[in-house]
Amino acid sequence: MNFGNRSALARRDPSPRATILWRAPLKIACIGTRGLPSSYSGLERACEGLYSALAERGHAITVYCRSESAAHASESYRGIQLRSAPAIQSKQLETLTHAASSLIHALRRQRYDLIHLHALAPGIFSRLCRASGIPTVSTVQGLDWQRAKWKGLGAKVLEFAEVSMVRNVDQILVVSRDLQQYYADRYGRETTYIPNGVEPVNAKEYEGSTVLQEFGLKSRGYVLYLGRLVPEKRVEDVIAGYRGVRSDYKLVIAGEGCAEADLRRLAAEDKRVVFVGHQKKPAVHQLLHHAAVFASASALEGLPMSLLECMLHGTPAVVSDIAPHRELLGEVDGYDLSFPPGHVELLRTKLEAALVRQGEYRRVAELGQRFASERHSWPEIAERTETVYYDALYQPAGHARLGLHRKQFPTAKEIGGRTQAT
Repeated sequence: MNFGNRSALARRDPSPRATILWRAPLKIACIGTRGLPSSYSGLERACEGLYSALAERGHAITVYCRSESAAHASESYRGIQLRSAPAIQSKQLETLTHAASSLIHALRRQRYDLIHLHALAPGIFSRLCRASGIPTVSTVQGLDWQRAKWKGLGAKVLEFAEVSMVRNVDQILVVSRDLQQYYADRYGRETTYIPNGVEPVNAKEYEGSTVLQEFGLKSRGYVLYLGRLVPEKRVEDVIAGYRGVRSDYKLVIAGEGCAEADLRRLAAEDKRVVFVGHQKKPAVHQLLHHAAVFASASALEGLPMSLLECMLHGTPAVVSDIAPHRELLGEVDGYDLSFPPGHVELLRTKLEAALVRQGEYRRVAELGQRFASERHSWPEIAERTETVYYDALYQPAGHARLGLHRKQFPTAKEIGGRTQAT
């Protein structure tokens, strides 16, 4: 069934007839991820949680995948349709060319009610979405042009993509209050804050993993870093800080990335450091559940999925004092394990405290567990995202780009829909 005509009607007709159409299931194209299923980064884990919840609400979701997910192309995963799109296999060009080919296919088919872009790179083509008349929503997980991977020309291209996104998409979603303030300050652009969520942990699934046995790890016998091995994560600070800790606990580094070789050289003299590489979801959750402490020295985050999942397991976390980390842990009573980014000596002190006073900090972590479960539920987040989708469908073309106030047009609440979270 083609919903395109309904989208056009809903955007221009505030009548009760349009209201009924506005609440109907949508056909949505997701562009900007590597594909599903994937545990490569927080972006893919977030998309899996969001889109599976939206599929359960009756929406038809298509996720465009890169070549590494080609085996799943044209298959369904958790109610989500997966479609492969080509890309030039190049560090600098793969992201942009995959976004371009995905968007061209989505626009050419003209069968989607709405396009949902993820990360900044696809924003460079957002003018095409505007010209096609298909409502477009963009989710920003972080300021990608700040990442070391994109320094130089790549960073400039991504900054251009950001400007294009701000000018052309109908709605922008951000996963942290820090990002929301950034877009208000830099562009005067209103955005909708909807954080990432976490899915309930299935103990039967992760306890079936053999990752602990494979690497000789004992439950509550190691400190865990989980994430990409890239410069902005400052994993070298975790290693350097841990080398000063007098303990038999191991330091487990789980992940992969361009900085891996340098990190292995840095850790070569300390036999307590164990690199376990990239792990799939069951192993990731087993590592999080059985860790004594989780550690992150990151200098740049959106709203980190790894920390959210750590909190869901009730594992104490020693993390850098940056806005996204404060957003997750700042309201947890008794939490005091943060340190200034780059302050290796204080990182060491916090790790020692967390290991020596495990009982105390595990009780604090249990409060964080409740916080993550109650405030970061994917079904609730999917409902809030759905409301933004309907706002984008109803919103007259150009309304956000021209800076007109939303109250000039009926909102979801005013015509009987759900209230948009702000």
